Amino acid sequence: MSHWSSLRFVIVLTISLVNTRAWAIAPELVEAAKKETEVVLYTTMPVGEFQIFNQAAKEKYPFLNIRHVRINSGNQAARVMLEHRTGKTQADVIGNNLAAIRYFKEQGILAKVESSETAQLVKGAADPDGFWSGITSEFYITAFNTQALSAERAPKNFDDYLDPRFKDQLAVNRGVPDGLIGMLEMRGEQKGMDFMRRLGRQGIRPVDGFAHMTNLLAAGEYPLAIFMQVSKIDALKKKGAPVAWMPTAPTLATISTVGVTKAAPHPASARLLMDFYLSAEGQRALVRAGKIPARRGIKSPSEEIDRLLDSANLHVLKTEGEYSRYMKLYNEVLAIR
Repeated sequence: MSHWSSLRFVIVLTISLVNTRAWAIAPELVEAAKKETEVVLYTTMPVGEFQIFNQAAKEKYPFLNIRHVRINSGNQAARVMLEHRTGKTQADVIGNNLAAIRYFKEQGILAKVESSETAQLVKGAADPDGFWSGITSEFYITAFNTQALSAERAPKNFDDYLDPRFKDQLAVNRGVPDGLIGMLEMRGEQKGMDFMRRLGRQGIRPVDGFAHMTNLLAAGEYPLAIFMQVSKIDALKKKGAPVAWMPTAPTLATISTVGVTKAAPHPASARLLMDFYLSAEGQRALVRAGKIPARRGIKSPSEEIDRLLDSANLHVLKTEGEYSRYMKLYNEVLAIR
């Protein structure tokens, strides 16, 4: 077989493997990935967390060189769309929230690929059409400073947020409208918006980012943080900070997702990376990075979080419709500028 014929065989084989609806790790795929020099990953994951995951990936596939491009959700979407429109795709694998990844699917950016590992994910954590898979989950809970508020006095449900005694006491992430999305999904447009408008009259304090919210809560800047990521609070609680959390009923849940780009420059490596994300080894690595796994049978970083998972009292956000509309409504009702 000539050099060109061999190369052509590898290219055709790789494309067929990436675009097959269901596949298992084949030796041919691994060999094809070895011939690619790298795999480019666009993700919102902080560098420190990625390093933990990357170490595990290297142990499994020493030849897999992951070029990690960390970029926030909105900027990532703009970059991916620009690359798509100009025909200059650089990303092989994209990791983002469900709303963003669904948008990429609608725009024809993602390849229709599916791992046999998706059968092990929790219900609803994989696209039935095979364009994306969930890798981690997150829960929005009520967090409080234990020096300012006891668990007995903390709000037990969403309607407790409206109690007059919590006026000017509540902080929320100014850039994530998932609380509003959840209320609209659970209560319907009219009742959901009524709740959010009443919440907006509670003197909500908008804060940039969940990590910053967590640190300010621990420092006593405010007694309560609502629609707060449980992973951030639970990690700080373990370090001895004066913070605690409690679930709502139901607890809002979301998933972080990954997908392979249709025009991936390194398609075999992209396929391998996505499969590793979903594997037991990859999921355990994400847990070590402080994430909540999306795969059944893998324990989270916390027994309390595991009990919340087992309770099944969760509402997984669908995030359907225009995300920009949700953001606009969120800014309006909470008077965020």
